[in-house]
Amino acid sequence: MNMKLPPFPVAQRAVCGTHNPMDFLHLGIMYAEGIGIASNAILAHYFIQKAIDMGCREAEEYLHLQYESGKRDFATEMESIIGDTSSFSKETAAKVWGRAEVERKAKNYGNLSKISEYLPWVYSEYNRVKAINDILNDRDTIDADILLATCTTDNTSEIYIEQQEKLLSQLFAPFRTINIDWDDFDADILERDESELAQCLVNYTDTYDIICRRYHVDRKEIFTLKTLKFYPYVKTKDLALLRRQGLRCLLSVRDTDPAICEKYLNNLRDDKTLLDICEHIKDQDLQLFLISFVELNIDLDALEINALRLLRAYRNGNLAPLAERLNTFAESLTKHGISHDLPTFSPEMLPPLNL
Repeated sequence: MNMKLPPFPVAQRAVCGTHNPMDFLHLGIMYAEGIGIASNAILAHYFIQKAIDMGCREAEEYLHLQYESGKRDFATEMESIIGDTSSFSKETAAKVWGRAEVERKAKNYGNLSKISEYLPWVYSEYNRVKAINDILNDRDTIDADILLATCTTDNTSEIYIEQQEKLLSQLFAPFRTINIDWDDFDADILERDESELAQCLVNYTDTYDIICRRYHVDRKEIFTLKTLKFYPYVKTKDLALLRRQGLRCLLSVRDTDPAICEKYLNNLRDDKTLLDICEHIKDQDLQLFLISFVELNIDLDALEINALRLLRAYRNGNLAPLAERLNTFAESLTKHGISHDLPTFSPEMLPPLNL
């Protein structure tokens, strides 16, 4: 987001004399980045938020870039706005709802997960029973989104699906020019995080199929090792979809052992409690299925965090991690006897990147 800013005194006078939201945004950026004046995070937040409240789209975009780069923390800012939930006003709810809706519509559930304890106040009409039915019937609703955000095991990583996907697609573009049948690769070429996801996916889908046959459960669609594309990277959109599919499959077997499953569903944000519950399950296939659900979300989290790390490095002008990621994959191809003419990448020599 490139924006030419006026000199500080000009922006200050403009704010005093007009009600143009862009003037407030300019002043907020100046305070945020110390342009012509000492930086001041409190005033920066005040003026940027004022521009947002006035409907300034550019202010929303700037704030989103600040979250992506890690210069501002989504959860911390939401918590500062919310304050004490016992005095949660309609005005406060409206502000938080506006920011939450930006993330929800973009399917950035990891961000919503970081403020999950506040979501019942923000979305006061949320209905858990309806949300479960919506997930099971693959309906794209607000209730379904909130359930996914509040019931994902320890998912506290932020995620910016569109931007992470765009970066990875551009970054790995040279690998798509290699004359290789990506579908023929063995799992041993994968890096650790991808390899762990691949193994977990096998356990999860295999045990799910067994449970569906044994208990006559209507099997829900989910990626398998053959249908999820791992090369040259797993798409961020697919990671988000797999998380939703995993929860849908879990909900579909809730009647197989009602006592256990209800207790399990009530503790979806606590990995340790979930694993403790699994210890008391006599059905070994159901036990492995539920354990695999925990592992699935941990593995998804790891890959999402990796993608976010690359995005933030790019936003902050630190291109070394991006070059390292490409070189690691290229070295893996060479190690497994796959010929290619890719160069050794460096921060100065990367594929064209434009976000």
